[in-house]
Amino acid sequence: MVAFGIAAILGIATLIVGSLGETASKVLITTAVIGAYSIGALCCVALVGRRLELFGLIGALVAVASAAYTVFLVWVSFSFNDAVYQVLWTVLSLTVAWSFASLLLLLSDRRRPVVRWGLRATLGLFVAVLLVVWFMIWFENWDNDVVPRLLGVLAILATLGAIVVPVLSILLPDQSRAEGALPEGVAQALVAEAERRGVSVEELVRPILRP
Repeated sequence: MVAFGIAAILGIATLIVGSLGETASKVLITTAVIGAYSIGALCCVALVGRRLELFGLIGALVAVASAAYTVFLVWVSFSFNDAVYQVLWTVLSLTVAWSFASLLLLLSDRRRPVVRWGLRATLGLFVAVLLVVWFMIWFENWDNDVVPRLLGVLAILATLGAIVVPVLSILLPDQSRAEGALPEGVAQALVAEAERRGVSVEELVRPILRP
């Protein structure tokens, strides 16, 4: 966030007092790049404090590394081969997929079977879309329309899942078994602690109940 703030200030200063030459254009592109990757990193760190915190932290590091690589390509004027830009599109697609997956994984503590299985299916579709995209990036000998059609179908299904699963989680909220079986204050405290840790109430108290 600090890097984006600095880049934003430089971008505004360039637009106000600078001439729109090559350097100014690179400053503006850098600002846009850092801003875009910062959004991806924010999506990933949303998992911090939850059960899948490590996944989110790794995703944030991927976003930071991808941003650094992209900014490097913006400012260095060498003549690169195709592999350099293939890596660029690879890390970009990985960051996008990881960011969306992190947002969906905020629902990983839901206990409704339809939500849990829908989440798993959607994440599997994300992986499938990412693999097809990487195939298209790195392999150029696909002169038929099968691969683009496959990508389109998978992308539509993945988008559908990314919309339907959160809606289902809202329409079918979990009902904590602790509520009603315990004094109100105790039940609320258990639910709050389970939400803070990103687990269910059953998972929270399971170590205590083991013989």
